[in-house]
Amino acid sequence: MDVFFKGVDVATKILEKLLVFIMWAMVFTVVWQVFTRFVINSPSTFTDELSRYLLIWIGILGGAYVFALRKHLAIEILATRLSSKNQKKMSVFINLLVMTFSGIVFVYGGWNVVNTTLGFNQISPSLSLLGHNLPMGYVYMVAPISGVFIVVCALADIIKTIQVSE
Repeated sequence: MDVFFKGVDVATKILEKLLVFIMWAMVFTVVWQVFTRFVINSPSTFTDELSRYLLIWIGILGGAYVFALRKHLAIEILATRLSSKNQKKMSVFINLLVMTFSGIVFVYGGWNVVNTTLGFNQISPSLSLLGHNLPMGYVYMVAPISGVFIVVCALADIIKTIQVSE
């Protein structure tokens, strides 16, 4: 079980580094866009779209990262009034709800969106990768990736809560 928890910790650290990289990439693309528009007077054609896609990835992956750190927005008015045993039960119940929601909406629904957009060959209007326009399914891939990460983190939290209560 320790291997599982260490794996979650390593994945969280990797996600943190990935988010820092994506944030720097977004800052660079926005600065490049401003530079090309106002200094060179020839605006870059792909930076607006790339920065938008990077922001989507930062927002959704950032939510998964914050969930892993347990720093997400939570309403704890009810939890503070419960006994320690009932707080643990409520924690398990909430994590099961989060797992269910993330599994259905992010993993299942996100995977369907990715497959649908790839199946219909929906492409990005101006962003190309290796000479071909970027398939939009790759942009939407952030949903199932984040969903799997949230499900795994919720499962780890449930296991920790059960282990502590024993």
